[in-house]
Parts: sequence; structure tokens; C-alpha cells
Amino acid sequence: MEISFFDIQKAKIRLTPLVKKTRVTVSDHFSQKLGIRLFLKWENEQKIKSFKLRGALNKILSLTEKQKAQGLIAASAGNHAQGVALAASYLNIKARVVMMETASKIKVEATKKLGAEVILKGKNYDESYNYAKSIKGDSVFIHPFADPEIIAGQGTVGLEILEDLPHIDSVVVSIGGGGLLSGVSMALKKLKPSVKIYGVAWEGTPDFCRSFNRIKKGEPCLCRQREIPFRVSKSGLTDGIAVKKSHLKIVDLCSKNVDGIACVSEEEISKCIVSIKTKEQTVVEGSGAAPLAGLLKYHKTWKLGKNCCAVISGANIDKKVLLQILELYGNK
Repeated sequence: MEISFFDIQKAKIRLTPLVKKTRVTVSDHFSQKLGIRLFLKWENEQKIKSFKLRGALNKILSLTEKQKAQGLIAASAGNHAQGVALAASYLNIKARVVMMETASKIKVEATKKLGAEVILKGKNYDESYNYAKSIKGDSVFIHPFADPEIIAGQGTVGLEILEDLPHIDSVVVSIGGGGLLSGVSMALKKLKPSVKIYGVAWEGTPDFCRSFNRIKKGEPCLCRQREIPFRVSKSGLTDGIAVKKSHLKIVDLCSKNVDGIACVSEEEISKCIVSIKTKEQTVVEGSGAAPLAGLLKYHKTWKLGKNCCAVISGANIDKKVLLQILELYGNK
């Protein structure tokens, strides 16, 4: 899988007319807690409330007319599903999406409203992925992260960060499959090699973190070669970043540009969701809050500099889950 900085530049040209350039704002609350100046990149402002539109749209726009006529199929925890559905609707292409049986109702309904056929199959992303591949037929499979055009599309987030924050010292991004982290880190390191890039994963799916750290130490990467401890989030809070096995090429790509990766718990993510709701007056999902959870946990060991940016990747959280989190942590 080959991808270059030029691919990200091409994606920027393709996407500019169709994708919103999201805001970057400074957070007084988190800046004070962290002792640095923290900026927030609000990718939840996209039409589908997630950055996933960027990669899906860039991939689909790159298809030939023959491929578009064959239709699309994808597997997703929810946000990629909406990205594929919206992109397909823009181009009047038939799309099917396989989603986890435990997928957030808000994501399932939103995907259906955008015109895609939704198939609920699998207890986790990997099972949904395998089922989608089994029924693919002649349809074009739109991978949520392991695809050069997907990564290039997500990388445009990095270009926008530097456009608005040329003085930035560090950037923190959540990790599911690693498409956003690999694209953003490539864009940033190419234009500003001194910037530090950190990724934050959920501790329930630690394979990416472990594989990344092995490569950094010069050890063989074990991803996809063995079963690892893995659990499914009963609440669905972390479904956007719950990928059981990491993709070797994505981990390898990140190892070239990312300075560190760490894991956080559901409790730590939940507390950040509450803080963002109360201090920033914005609702975000688990994957959107993960970078802040990572910053609060690791800011004393990471080299953040004076100016840091956290990417708020999405806001598609189930209302029941949000209410439970607010009730549990709202007064703490």
C-alpha cells in the first residue's frame, strides 16, 4: 500500500468543494488543566458529524465510472458507514454497509437516511468486515482505513491544522484502524518535521498500541499473527475505535511519523465527554474525546511544547449512553 504527501494534496483539491473546513478553537479549560495552550479541531462539524466523510468521499471520487456502476459495500462501526452513504448519495451510487449488531442506533438510522442499505451483522468490527467481504460480489469494497485514498482524505485534516496553526508544536489523534492518524501524521511531518504526533487508543483494543511500540523498538510486529486480549464495549461508547486487530501496513506507516501511542480506559474517556459537554458546550462521542483523555493522562511524559491541537473526530453518540455518562460522572 503506497501513499505519498502528493496524494494528500490531490485529496485536498478534490474535497475542498464538498467537505467543510472545520474550526479550530482554543480551550481555556483544558489549557489551564494541562499547562499549555490547547486547540481543538472540531471534525464533528462535518455533515455526518465525523471526519470519516473525507476519506470515503476521496476514495469514491477516485473510482472509474465502471466501478461506480458496480455499487459499493463497506463495513463500519458507524461513522465510516455514514461517510460512504453520503458520498454515494452525492454521486448517485448504490451502497451497502455492514454494521455491528451493537452499533449505535443513531448511526444506523443516520446511515439509512442517507440512502445506504444497512446490514446488521457481527459482534465487533472484524466480524462485520469478514461478512461484508463474503457478500461483496462485484461491488467495490470501501475499506474504512487500509486504503491509500482513504488515508489521503483523512490527511487533509492535518493540512487544515497547519493552515490555521502554523505555530503548532504537537497534535493528538484518536486511533481505531489508524487511517486518521497515518494521514494526519504524514501531512504534518512533511510540512513541519518538528511537530510531535501522538495517538490515543482504547485499552480494550490494545493491538495497535502494542504493535506500534514493538516496531519502534525494532522488534517484529505481531499484529494479525496471534489472538490478543480484546473486549467489546457493552455501552457502545468506544465503537468508533474498537478494532480488534491492527493492520500491519498502517502500523508501519504510523511508525515512520508518529512519536508515541498510548491507551486510555472507558472511564477516562467518559469523564472527558462530560468535561467537553460542560466546559465546551459540545457533545462528542468516545472516539472524539479519546485524545483529551490521553492528554490528561500522559501530558507530563509527552513532548507537547507550548501549543497543542487535539482532533475531536466525531459526535455520533447514542443519547442513552450520553445520559448514563452524565449521570455517572456529571457531579465528579
